[in-house]
Amino acid sequence: MAASLIGCGRTLVTVSGTPQQVAVPAAIAGPGSPGLSTVHAFVVSALSTNTGKVYIGTVGLNKTTLANTLVVLAIPTVNLIPTFSCSLTAAANALSLSDLYIDADNANDGVLISAVVA
Repeated sequence: MAASLIGCGRTLVTVSGTPQQVAVPAAIAGPGSPGLSTVHAFVVSALSTNTGKVYIGTVGLNKTTLANTLVVLAIPTVNLIPTFSCSLTAAANALSLSDLYIDADNANDGVLISAVVA
């Protein structure tokens, strides 16, 4: 079976300081539960319009203490759009996008997510 590339769209932070679960398209459904949202790999990119840092983490993400924070994406510049990628080559579709949360220094900043489903 060939792998599929899926654009998951953007997720915006509506209220800074309140982590939001990443938006996952209906096209991604892993084995087992339909809401599992498992993928083989993913890339998270800061939006070019962001005016502050974006924090990527898991449930309980706290941008102040960095608890449950996986990565902090810097403010984009003319020459650089910060990204974070993750893949698990030993097991197909073993990463759950629905486990990701984002927060940002400013409301309306966000991320763009792309995934590979094996």
